[in-house]
Amino acid sequence: MTNLLEVRNLSKQFKSPGGPFRKARAMHAVNDVSFDLPKGRVVGVVGESGCGKSTLARLILRLIEPTDGTLRFDGEDLRAKSPAQMRKLRANMQMVFQDPYSAIDPRYTISRAVMEPFVVQDRKPASKPEEEVAALLRMVGLDPGLASSFPHQISGGQKQRVGIARALALRPQLLVLDEPTASLDVSVQAQIISLLEQLRDDLGLTYLFISHDLSLVRYFCDEILVMYLGRVVEALPDTDLPARHPYTATLMDSTFAPDPKLRRIITPLEGEVPSPFDLPPGCAFADRCPRAAAICRTETPVLSSDGGHAVACHNPI
Repeated sequence: MTNLLEVRNLSKQFKSPGGPFRKARAMHAVNDVSFDLPKGRVVGVVGESGCGKSTLARLILRLIEPTDGTLRFDGEDLRAKSPAQMRKLRANMQMVFQDPYSAIDPRYTISRAVMEPFVVQDRKPASKPEEEVAALLRMVGLDPGLASSFPHQISGGQKQRVGIARALALRPQLLVLDEPTASLDVSVQAQIISLLEQLRDDLGLTYLFISHDLSLVRYFCDEILVMYLGRVVEALPDTDLPARHPYTATLMDSTFAPDPKLRRIITPLEGEVPSPFDLPPGCAFADRCPRAAAICRTETPVLSSDGGHAVACHNPI
């Protein structure tokens, strides 16, 4: 299977400058992340808020610059590209943002928002602009009559569909989906996921799907990366596999089952999440882990694979 995206040892460090009353500080928002995204597949990235998921998404598109690591898209080295070259490449790799309310300029009509990629890339659509807009809106299940509306005149779910239509305007291969359902009602979330599944089948798209909802990721994705404080702690090549890292197991156990017969008592994690500016030695999850041993507080576990199922843990399940 050919890889569309290859990420190796990708890291991003943010620095906080010092001052008269504070020390300079640094944190790794993304720390030594590696994975492959094969063509036509969906890889999910899951973890708590602040674990580095959205930073990873922006690094992959070079919306922010990596501190270290390599990025290859369809065989091309992204880090070797100039800003002008990256702009052209982004026609083939688009992003759908988390908040549909702020993703569209409120001064733009829906038609202008959908046509914006053609303006940015200095391209002409294959058909007349109004016909192109109508086709894109139909593609995402919207009435072409909405083209003259403004964002405040449509619902959140419709706004997210407009965002997807805009991302598809230039027919990209890769869509990076940064929690595209997080701010939507549950019923609307199901509609958006169904739409994304249909578009994947119809257009042969490849997705990187960012979410904090592990149950949704297990349903929608082919593979899962679990992140904790900037690092990948587990990589599941199959969403049906059981968790081997205690953090992943906790995420799986905390998912809500609608059937009362399937509900269970959830044991919450104890302890506090360490400060990303002052990580303890060893495993960052050790103070919250029920399986932690002495080695966990002194040596950082390395992500190692066992039959394709990789886990970074000294004492896996």
